Amino acid sequence: MIVAGGIGLAPLRPVMYHILAEREQYGKVVLLYGARTPADVLYRRQLEQWRSHLDLDVFVTVDQATDQWRGSVGVVTKLIPRANFDPGNTLAMVWGPEVMMRFTTMELEKRGVPTDHIYISMERNMKCAVGLCGHCQYGPIFICKDGPVFRYDHIQHLINKWEL
Repeated sequence: MIVAGGIGLAPLRPVMYHILAEREQYGKVVLLYGARTPADVLYRRQLEQWRSHLDLDVFVTVDQATDQWRGSVGVVTKLIPRANFDPGNTLAMVWGPEVMMRFTTMELEKRGVPTDHIYISMERNMKCAVGLCGHCQYGPIFICKDGPVFRYDHIQHLINKWEL
C-alpha cells in the first residue's frame, strides 16, 4: 500500500515504476493519493495510466473540489476504508505532510496493519546533512543522519507527540 499526500507522491513514483517493472514479485497494490485541490494533483497522466492496470487499485481525493472535479473529496485517510487489502500481509509506505502521516498511520493501525509493516518519511529542514546543526532533530534522532525513512514502530512514540 502506498499512501501519499501532496508532493509526497514525487518520491514514491519510482516505487510505483519498480512495482510495475517487477509486477510478478508483488501481490495486491493499492495507491491512495490526496492533494489540496484538483490543480495540485501531481502526475495526472501516470495516475490515469496506473488506474488502467487491472491489478492496481488507485484512489485519488482532494481536500477542496472545484465544479469540474468528479472524484473523491476529503482527506486521504477517508480512502483507507474503501481500499481492499489484507492488513496482516500489507507493507505500507506513507509519505506526505506530518499531520497526514500521523492520521494515516492511526487509520492503518485501526485496520490491523502491524506497525512494523508501516514506513514513513520524515522530511524536515536539513542544513548540514550530518547531524551537527540540529535543524532536523526530532527528539533524540536526526532525520538527516538516521533517516529520512523510518519504520513506524521505531518512531511511533515521537510522531504522536504534537510540536516535537
